[in-house]
Amino acid sequence: MEPRIAATPITWGFAGNNRWGIDLPQERILSEMVQVGFNATETGVPGFLPHDGIEARAILEKHGLRATSGPVSFVIHEEGSRQSALETVRKAGHRLVTMGGEVLITVPKPGNRKSGEQLDEDGWKRLCEGLDAIEELCRSMGLEQALHPHVGSLVETKEDMRRIMESSACGWCLDTAHIASGDLDPSDFLAMAGERVTLIHVKDLNVDLGRKMVQHKIAFDAAIRKKVFVPLGDGDLDLSGIIPLLPKEP
Repeated sequence: MEPRIAATPITWGFAGNNRWGIDLPQERILSEMVQVGFNATETGVPGFLPHDGIEARAILEKHGLRATSGPVSFVIHEEGSRQSALETVRKAGHRLVTMGGEVLITVPKPGNRKSGEQLDEDGWKRLCEGLDAIEELCRSMGLEQALHPHVGSLVETKEDMRRIMESSACGWCLDTAHIASGDLDPSDFLAMAGERVTLIHVKDLNVDLGRKMVQHKIAFDAAIRKKVFVPLGDGDLDLSGIIPLLPKEP
């Protein structure tokens, strides 16, 4: 079986609008992906590839690459927000399908919620029911959903992750660094999510800085500049211990 391993433009620091310094040229990033042995990539943040899926796919194919997954963010927990969120997801899903991708990475944004403010019961209900609606929409398009725990989103802490796992049937992205930042061991996350893991982001972490991000003691971009994410093997995570626990493909 061919290894299902892909690159992602964020590894080259492409965050858009020179957010983390200088966004390297698209041509250089894609060429270097191929040089180090990849034949697939995530689509990256908005602005890395053209919005038009056909045009974006042609660029990847010119380099011998295929798309695997791509992100979409939305507000779905606020009253009256679901239809707009589902339309955003539908458009992102259509683009990804056109590019030949398989997994839609979903990131629920906080919207008008203040930093550190908890959702009320109605907000949680709308969020979890909305994620289930997105799950159905993804399946109808031939995609899998991967809900991405992420600093600054509605899925930051281990409590957030546990609550959503109990109340929604959505698929998940195992992002080792963001999950550990939320004070949940990635191995424990795997035990909880099991076969619901549809995508894996392997990153190493300075755990102290990661926890401070989730505790709102340091901003995300400031933590990036302090090297919260480090080369594999240079951080605090037991990544080699996680690999044997990963779901096996049939």
